[in-house]
Amino acid sequence: MRFVSLGILAVVYAAGCATGGTTTTPDGGFGSDATTGGDGSTGGDGGAKCEGGLCDSDGDGVLDKDDKCGGTPAKAVVNKVGCADSQLTAKLNPTFPPYNMTWTNSGELGRVGGLTWTYSGIQRGDLFHIYWILCDDPAEPCGLSLDGPVDVPNEKWVYSATDSDLPNGKIVYTNTTNILLANNSTVPLSGRLTVTIVDANNAPIPFADVGTLAVTARDGKYGAEIKGTGYKVVALGEVEDPNQDGGAVWTPYADYYDKAPTPDTGDAGGNIYVSYGGYFYDK
Repeated sequence: MRFVSLGILAVVYAAGCATGGTTTTPDGGFGSDATTGGDGSTGGDGGAKCEGGLCDSDGDGVLDKDDKCGGTPAKAVVNKVGCADSQLTAKLNPTFPPYNMTWTNSGELGRVGGLTWTYSGIQRGDLFHIYWILCDDPAEPCGLSLDGPVDVPNEKWVYSATDSDLPNGKIVYTNTTNILLANNSTVPLSGRLTVTIVDANNAPIPFADVGTLAVTARDGKYGAEIKGTGYKVVALGEVEDPNQDGGAVWTPYADYYDKAPTPDTGDAGGNIYVSYGGYFYDK
């Protein structure tokens, strides 16, 4: 059979259907239509204020009865529940698509041109930050195999610092796998996943490690902060056969598989298993 798992925030199974699939529920990220400060201000002066028995102890413009974050620093911008950026931790957003956005996809990860995901119309509400984190589902490791399930460590995607250009929105992962042939022999292959990200104006969005982004992710190690209302991701998965006629060349993995003498499984994708995806965190 062919199995393709492409995570977005939830997981998209590209072999015919899309399903949601995450069990983590965030306790942060107040995706509302509130402005900064409970009254539209940019934060109070830090002095306690009381009027008619109602108090704003930290002076941030949000009454104590509605304030989820006491002791807000003076003049700090707050969301509608009285929390400043510095008082919040980025949490996984379990919905898809989040932020009332529109998501579209085209192409295929293992074909020429790759897979394109376009996100538009993001409504940020009073969120301070939105992050898109790659390969973050510990139950669905990102990787590629042409001989069955991704079931050994070397088939998982590993970040390649040499091939990546994080400041310019390009991240590359590599792995090794095998292709199972009809005669039951296997051929070793190198694998490569290239992901690029641009904003709505086609300007590169920098990738960074999760430590730099200050995101405590479940399993992801790299991602990008989404600052506008839209962006686009293009991903291409390839393999390289060092022994193929004409010399080693990188080829989209599905195209390579189609040309190889592989066993007839009754499925056009045969023994291709690939997993890749991105997940949203916010605060």
